[in-house]
Amino acid sequence: MATRTAFGAVFVYVDMSETDRFPIPAAAGTIAGIGAWLLGYLVTYLVTIDEIESDLLAQGLQLFAADAAAWKLVGWLFYNAHNVAVRVPRGPFTPNSGNFVAADDGTLWILYLVPPVSVIAAGALVTWRRRTALRSAGDAVVGGSTVLVGYLLLSIVGVTAFSVGLGGETLRPDPITAVLLAGVVYPLLFGSIGGLLAWFVAD
Repeated sequence: MATRTAFGAVFVYVDMSETDRFPIPAAAGTIAGIGAWLLGYLVTYLVTIDEIESDLLAQGLQLFAADAAAWKLVGWLFYNAHNVAVRVPRGPFTPNSGNFVAADDGTLWILYLVPPVSVIAAGALVTWRRRTALRSAGDAVVGGSTVLVGYLLLSIVGVTAFSVGLGGETLRPDPITAVLLAGVVYPLLFGSIGGLLAWFVAD
């Protein structure tokens, strides 16, 4: 958009397209996404580690799989909280559902709240830091959704990090849904919501 002002006989044209453009906080969003993922895992760890260490199924699995460390099983729960299944071969130490652990087991349903809350907070923080540059709710959505990059990165890494070998099989979060659902949908949706919340508060 261009505006024209007159001072005497001199006309000045000012291109406002660059000044009106919202600066996308890509670096801050990436860092916030990584932070949200790590925070979600940490909360899941603190909530579930005692239960996992005392669980008979977990202990049985650890007898047959040397790399089935408790922190990896916490990672399975963390992915379950994103509605990502952990696919395992059925056997004496795995449940009939095909998941070794599930976030909707007993009181652990509360884990479903962990990813949305952490991502909303991250999206809101990134957008709030750029609140003076916001021109519309669309800018807020863009700002909040930048957490996707960092969150997706760790969601991909986590599939490998939380893998457990057992009898020639690999027990791990389902790679496709881990990337698409946990890595893309969650940060894109809830990061945008966080951005909008920051927009409404700033407005």
